[in-house]
Amino acid sequence: MYAFHVNPLRLTVALAGLLALSAGPAFAQTAAQTTTQTPSVLDAPELVQQFQETITPDDLRAHLYLFADDLFEGRETTTRGQKLAAAYLASQYMKLGLEPKGTVSEDAGPLATFYQPFTVYGRAFKGATLMMGGETVSTFAPEEQTGNAYLTFGNRAEVSAPVVFGGFGMANETYDDFAAMAEAGIDYEDKWLMMLSGSLADLTDASSDRNKIRTLFRRGLPKGMLIVAGPDADVPAATARALTGQTSGVGSLSLEEPGGGFAFPPVYVISPDLADQILSAGGRSLDDTRDALVSTMQPVVFEVGAEATLSSSLTYETRAMETENVIAYLEGSDAELKDEVVVLTSHYDHIGIDLTREGDQINNGADDDGSGTVSLIEIAEAFVEAKKAGYGPRRSILFMNVSGEEKGLLGSAYYADQEPMLPLEQTVANLNIDMIGRFDPSHPTKSENYVYIIGSNLISQELHDLNAQVNTLTGVDIELDERFNSKDDPNQFYRRSDHWNFGKHNIPFIFYFTGTHEDYHQPGDEAHKVEYDRMARIARLIFATAWQVANQDERPAVSGTGFN
Repeated sequence: MYAFHVNPLRLTVALAGLLALSAGPAFAQTAAQTTTQTPSVLDAPELVQQFQETITPDDLRAHLYLFADDLFEGRETTTRGQKLAAAYLASQYMKLGLEPKGTVSEDAGPLATFYQPFTVYGRAFKGATLMMGGETVSTFAPEEQTGNAYLTFGNRAEVSAPVVFGGFGMANETYDDFAAMAEAGIDYEDKWLMMLSGSLADLTDASSDRNKIRTLFRRGLPKGMLIVAGPDADVPAATARALTGQTSGVGSLSLEEPGGGFAFPPVYVISPDLADQILSAGGRSLDDTRDALVSTMQPVVFEVGAEATLSSSLTYETRAMETENVIAYLEGSDAELKDEVVVLTSHYDHIGIDLTREGDQINNGADDDGSGTVSLIEIAEAFVEAKKAGYGPRRSILFMNVSGEEKGLLGSAYYADQEPMLPLEQTVANLNIDMIGRFDPSHPTKSENYVYIIGSNLISQELHDLNAQVNTLTGVDIELDERFNSKDDPNQFYRRSDHWNFGKHNIPFIFYFTGTHEDYHQPGDEAHKVEYDRMARIARLIFATAWQVANQDERPAVSGTGFN
């Protein structure tokens, strides 16, 4: 059992700083009553600019250097670090004088009243066995591995089916394994689908395997997947343990009790030797199959046959754990509109500690999503300052930091599907911030003055257009890049953060994002690598868009088809 140790002096100093930051009026509305109707950005952009300027790079930096410190232990859902992060956020909202909108009574203390606790269920992986013809061909458990295979994803406890070889499991303009299977009359959805890792260009490259799984989400899932590692690849037990979460963190989590919810097909990475053993049961060999692919540069697909029927058995240990969203509220000033609400979200959890790594083991999550989380604090402060000056928002605003995003958008799903603190039919828009602190190395123009805008016009063209207008009117003038703003985007970013759980209820949303990078989900995602000047501009844009939506006469019109 590993016990993570924190320097006691460092902990004492950090907590003292946290309490100092928290000092201030508890829950009292610090803002003066609005005496005149607050104008929209379109009517008074200079006024909005005054409060945008309270969002500064220095303030963002001060928050993030603490929030992404090792002290928070990577903020993995349900862990001590995540709960310390929740306390920090609640303390900041309490300092600002925002109203708590959690579900915990005051008897638990003032910070806890900002919490919306919910139960998650963990299924810690204990072992996996692959059998063929009644004989075990591979076993994997945290302390045991034979047969050169490991489970990398999936939770379906029992699978038994024949095997289909599906080439690389890829489809593009010039190469399509799925079309080849359809033409051959092969129904892979009732089978194990065996795929070679990588592509024709580089047989040892496994970088596209995640995209292959995403492709199968859209095309139809098989009973199970077998990804054949490249000829020079190793299948080490340490990698297997890391990928199944056995030596780091709490593993996979769900809002459903074990046995409920969707059971995802098991995904095994298998060695070439094991792949050859499976194919030989149908009279084929891996080398010949691979040679045929390389020589023809065309799909090679076939059914291996009943002799290669594989059975998979997974075992788990289950437990229930608690986590919490952090929710603060600024009531609107307009008697007719204050029951409507604009919801601003970011996720404050991350992926915790990776004990399989050498050296730095803490995934600090400065960009993902410390950047969005501390931006939300600054945006909340800007709205509070505006209300103090007599310009409170006409509609109410809910500031929500959700937990469990990295485990499957759990916190936002709990809020939207089970316990919305304000009625969803009165929720006029969601502005979601996830990763706005770094530069995307794959950006086509290598610009440093951009933000990706995702999903807005799927539901509301008006919200999309308003965001562009306030960007210009308030002088933010950041490039609103729609590179990923499509349901056909192979990365599927439009569904990979917490806006999804509002969008599925047909609530207009915008997802603000600046792209992944080499430190995505790695210990190198640290505060000193964040670009604070641009991050402040993005936060100012989000503040101005929220101001516009909160203060215009009508809510943004729902005009698009959505993505349900």
